[in-house]
Amino acid sequence: MERNYQLLKDVLSVPTKTYKEEKMVQFICDWLTQNNIPFYKDQFNNVYATKSETEVGDGFFFPCVVSHTDTVHNLDTINIAEEYLPNAQKEVKLSLKAYNDNGDPTGIGGDDKCGVYGCLELLKELPHLKAAFFVSEETGCHGSKKADPEFFKNVGYAIQFDAPENWMVTEYCMGVSLFDAKSDFYDKCENILVENFNEDLRFMKHPYTDVYALKAKFDFSCINISIGYYQYHTRNEYVVVEDVYNGIETGKKMIESLGYKKYEYKLKEDKYFLL
Repeated sequence: MERNYQLLKDVLSVPTKTYKEEKMVQFICDWLTQNNIPFYKDQFNNVYATKSETEVGDGFFFPCVVSHTDTVHNLDTINIAEEYLPNAQKEVKLSLKAYNDNGDPTGIGGDDKCGVYGCLELLKELPHLKAAFFVSEETGCHGSKKADPEFFKNVGYAIQFDAPENWMVTEYCMGVSLFDAKSDFYDKCENILVENFNEDLRFMKHPYTDVYALKAKFDFSCINISIGYYQYHTRNEYVVVEDVYNGIETGKKMIESLGYKKYEYKLKEDKYFLL
């Protein structure tokens, strides 16, 4: 599938920092409006979108893709430059990096603007999909902790694009498993992940991201995968375009394999944690 390269650059060009996310939230809302995808914002500025090309009935569960709208970089100006930089396998690839007007690197905010871009691309492409764009993940998943239960009533599983590089899958967040490793959900995801991430694939234990908060609130399976940003949270952060595209394609293939059903996964009572 040919990806919208200009949209990637446009998303990466939007300044956004935790608690200063209005420009990114507005960018997402404008894009959803232009593409006739129904959405709403809650009181916290989380954005929820639902695309359904045909009417769905009882027993239909939406896949949901997830990203967050904040970054750690406090910027007013983002100048995007095309460069050739190494991926995790030390192969030099077309990449995007950000500079200020003085030519100094600033950090591009691929964490998690690459995830925002991935969600938009899949909303454009897939016939039935929900997407949640949460505010203020970087300081403790503040937006996703307040996720709207009504929106998630008919969600069957969630896929977040918020891991760096091109080989990571989050199995545990804050010590809590996001999915059952002995389940149909895992089997279907693993086959695609092995195919797309090859021998470098690793299942990891990570600190928080938004699906950690969703897992505490809801009873569906979640997963988080790499989406192509490197040296995140630093001035020299960059985005490998091919890895972004591969992350999106991996998510798409998982959705096509998992389909429109619910993959229930409830945490054991002794594993619940406070939000």
